[in-house]
Amino acid sequence: MPDRNSCPSLVQTAVPDLGTYMAMDTVEGSSRFGRVTAWDGDLVHLVPPGGGAEWTAAPTALRRPNEEECARIRVLTSPVPTVTP
Repeated sequence: MPDRNSCPSLVQTAVPDLGTYMAMDTVEGSSRFGRVTAWDGDLVHLVPPGGGAEWTAAPTALRRPNEEECARIRVLTSPVPTVTP
């Protein structure tokens, strides 16, 4: 399984690998990111970077994130160090 900050390779597959992050363009014109957690028939289950409510999408509605989007995903999934006074 890819590490938790993984963006998919340049080769697009019909169903993305578990653990990879995918992007989905929304009706509002923005992108929604999610880590693939499971497949259920014709749907892919995703969880937003950093956690949140799971959502589903058809594999055809997903695309691999571009470099800028991968950088944003890395920021959202990187742990924040604890600061002690």
